[in-house]
Amino acid sequence: MTLVIFECEAKEGCMDELKSTLKGLLPDTRAWPGCYEVAGFADPDGKTLLFVTKWESKEVHQAYLGWRANPGPGFTSLEDLAALVACETTFRYLDPAGL
Repeated sequence: MTLVIFECEAKEGCMDELKSTLKGLLPDTRAWPGCYEVAGFADPDGKTLLFVTKWESKEVHQAYLGWRANPGPGFTSLEDLAALVACETTFRYLDPAGL
């Protein structure tokens, strides 16, 4: 299992649209083979969302991102999301420490 953590900061005035867009795409994410969990958290600053997700592996998550980059008609792409966020999203991949 791999934990994937990332955050995104909404562009000024775009938080409601970003949340709405994410709510629409998260069912597809959660249904992706190898996606075990997706949890989103709002920062009290009112402009930042933090996501903690669990995946079968880094490779499975990256395959999902490859699909999300160009998912086809009727699906939200990474480009669609980029129009709503203030900076590039960076993903952190964490493996179990065996503790």
